[in-house]
Amino acid sequence: MERQLRLAFLGDIHGNLPALEVVLDDIDKHAPDAIYLLGDLINRCPWTLEVLDILRQRELFSVQGNHDLVLALLNTPESWTQFQDKKRFSNVHWTWEKLRPADISYLLELPHDLLIEIEGAPPLRLFHGLPGNPFAGILPDAEEHVVSGQIELYDEPVLICGHTHQPLDRTIEAKQPATPRKPKTNGQQRILNPGSVGMPYNGDPRAHYLLLDLVKSNARLYWQPHFQRLEYNLDRVTSMFQTSGLLAVSGAIAKLNLRAIQTGLPWASDYLHWVNNQPQELRSDPETAVNLYLQTHGPDQWSFSG
Repeated sequence: MERQLRLAFLGDIHGNLPALEVVLDDIDKHAPDAIYLLGDLINRCPWTLEVLDILRQRELFSVQGNHDLVLALLNTPESWTQFQDKKRFSNVHWTWEKLRPADISYLLELPHDLLIEIEGAPPLRLFHGLPGNPFAGILPDAEEHVVSGQIELYDEPVLICGHTHQPLDRTIEAKQPATPRKPKTNGQQRILNPGSVGMPYNGDPRAHYLLLDLVKSNARLYWQPHFQRLEYNLDRVTSMFQTSGLLAVSGAIAKLNLRAIQTGLPWASDYLHWVNNQPQELRSDPETAVNLYLQTHGPDQWSFSG
């Protein structure tokens, strides 16, 4: 077995600079031929400008995540009405206030998906959540017919995505579109998710990313994944939440985000799922809403699975 090429994929950084720095240092040691980003570059952690500057200085290709899109459109006529609620989405507005005009243009211009084609190798399609929808993702435990329907717009045999903050390596029987552009390899598609750099949801708070090697065996080229997990300085994250002003501005929401980072559990997104089904007056009172949520939800009692 001979390696022909190596690619690195990382996503869901969410402005977590210490996690990003450790990941990039490790990636550099493995010397990939290219690095790709899977979206949700900022928001939820305090290092907005630092993270964007590093990614842009390295000229890394990225797809657009839902957080990237929300921030790019915030305070414009195209913004979603709910995100204009500064009390409910104080962390989003805190992040937006840090952005420079060039940052907003960068986030707005990120593509929804990217296609990687290498001669003789199975093509790769990159996207953040789902085809045409960065606000939803492919859950590791979703039934196969659900996943097949979610990805039917894409023909490529290997798909790489983010959004769920959970590592994934799954092969499914592909559902053929009514008028396919080209047949899917062997009627199967392999779906890979590296997990999250800055806020994992699989119970492991280490920073996650993916190395993908193109290897040759018996005259056949195929992709071989290697999931990487790295420890980093969580105390530095806790300290920056306090000194940056994010904790003071965003209160209970920032504390919930920090809890998710420290534990590797989906506190932040599970709360959002729960609160979206609550009355408007509660949605606009995060301090009360978070306290009520914590009384009834957590490990083994997540709102999303219930």
